[in-house]
Amino acid sequence: MKADSKSQRKRRDGQVTRERLIQATVEILSREGLGAVSTARVARDAGIVQSGFYAHFSSLEDCVVVAAEHIGNRIRETIREGLSLLREHGASDFDLVIAQYRRILMQLEAEWQFVELLLRYFREPSPLGRTLAAIQRSIRDELTHHLMALVKPLGIPDGGRPEAAFLADLMVNMLLSSVQSLRWEPSLNKELVAYLLTVETIGMVGRVFEWMTQQGLWPDPTASIANATESE
Repeated sequence: MKADSKSQRKRRDGQVTRERLIQATVEILSREGLGAVSTARVARDAGIVQSGFYAHFSSLEDCVVVAAEHIGNRIRETIREGLSLLREHGASDFDLVIAQYRRILMQLEAEWQFVELLLRYFREPSPLGRTLAAIQRSIRDELTHHLMALVKPLGIPDGGRPEAAFLADLMVNMLLSSVQSLRWEPSLNKELVAYLLTVETIGMVGRVFEWMTQQGLWPDPTASIANATESE
């Protein structure tokens, strides 16, 4: 019984140390970027000796991958919360949309080193590159599902997924480019950035919907309403 208790305590202590190593890596990545990450630095910041690092990770890259996943989860959660509010209160509410852009931009700015990491490595066929690509795809999927939910009542073929996914790609690229611009131009007005993102997002979705309707590719909601009124 005592041996089992000792073994359980050892596992718990090992998990705590592993979490400290991950958190140290997350903080270094967020503040200073990939170039500042080393086993010596991570171990020191986590409060263990360098040789102890390899009791928890087989390589520095493995640790960086897990840390990147943690940062990606934080960003995804911020976006998920914003999209949930938009679905609940209305995606065309300008004040609500700009408030969510402010919040997301603040989060991405705080993680700007991670954003640069994402832009630089997500196409590389390495474990880190694949992890970053998966994070970007998951953010894209969140936005795609949100946009599809908005047009679901219209009964659009394929749920409007191809168009929603394309719009999601544009929105992700706009966000990442905005963070880069804020980094490169420190005096750039953040409120202007949030405002322009909001104007472009609402306008872009509206223009796409209008064009698709004019081309007969999507049903015309006004016609549906008129037909329903006539039948009554």
